Amino acid sequence: MNMLVSLLVIAGLVFGGGATAVGAAQDDLPNEPLYALKIWSEDFSLQFQNDPQLKAERLMELAEIRVQEMTQLTEDGQTPPDQVTLRLEQHIHQALQICANMDEAACEQMLLQIRDRLQEQDRIMQQLQIHATQDAQPILERTREMLQLRLQAVENELLNRETIRNEFQYGQDEEQTPPAQNGNGQQNGEGEPQPGGNDNGSGAGPNTDPGEPNVNPGGPNPSVTPGSGGSGSGGNESGGNGSGGGGGGSGGKNP
Repeated sequence: MNMLVSLLVIAGLVFGGGATAVGAAQDDLPNEPLYALKIWSEDFSLQFQNDPQLKAERLMELAEIRVQEMTQLTEDGQTPPDQVTLRLEQHIHQALQICANMDEAACEQMLLQIRDRLQEQDRIMQQLQIHATQDAQPILERTREMLQLRLQAVENELLNRETIRNEFQYGQDEEQTPPAQNGNGQQNGEGEPQPGGNDNGSGAGPNTDPGEPNVNPGGPNPSVTPGSGGSGSGGNESGGNGSGGGGGGSGGKNP
């Protein structure tokens, strides 16, 4: 009977008052006659909103209206009906669906707005539970659990986007970083000079071919054995020739 009366009142106001009736319905609660007109006007206005960002923002505004309705009913000692929580969940779900089809920058901005609104709505539900009647506790608890699940999903999405952005940025930095250089201005692992090496960085030492002995200018010839001094033979005028590599010694005259 209440639904029939509400529909009759709505029909009369729509055809008779038009915009006036719709405006009057915006303050009605779920237990009041014009609430059905209020819901109808909300859905009707969404159909003509073509801008994705504005539509998502409007859906989150409607979600706040549902929370306000639950707050008024709870403070009046009444139990909010299930349809209020269902519409609240629908508004949030539709806003997230629209956000998923936006470009990355717009979606991230919208997710931040949705997260802030969900945090505020969860805080309001927590406060309502403190003073709500025993009958209202179950629906408030269900509503808060739904809000927390949606909030967790939004935070996970934002975290994943931040992780992907950091990984991409790290990959770019890694590609642009030049190889480290040692103290000689050379890249590590490329042409490091070796001790005793030549200038081209090959690290090769001097030629040590055993078939070609090194010649030390000005030094003694190792192939020549130093000779002993010649032995002089006396008794004659002319001294004997000394033998050996040390040269002949001249003999002295025998006195």
